[in-house]
Amino acid sequence: MDAQTAFLRSLGVEIFESGYRRRPEAVKARAVAETLEPGVTVNAVAARYGVKPNQLSA
Repeated sequence: MDAQTAFLRSLGVEIFESGYRRRPEAVKARAVAETLEPGVTVNAVAARYGVKPNQLSA
């Protein structure tokens, strides 16, 4: 298991064999909140959560 998968599972993200990921609303809110912190980029947060930056900023 890679570090990103371990991180996502620790947050309660369901990861299916097909690669589909189901993120709880709390995880989505946490990711968006992280982008609002000073000095943090949307690209960095998106990479950590395994999404594309445009998905996060939408």
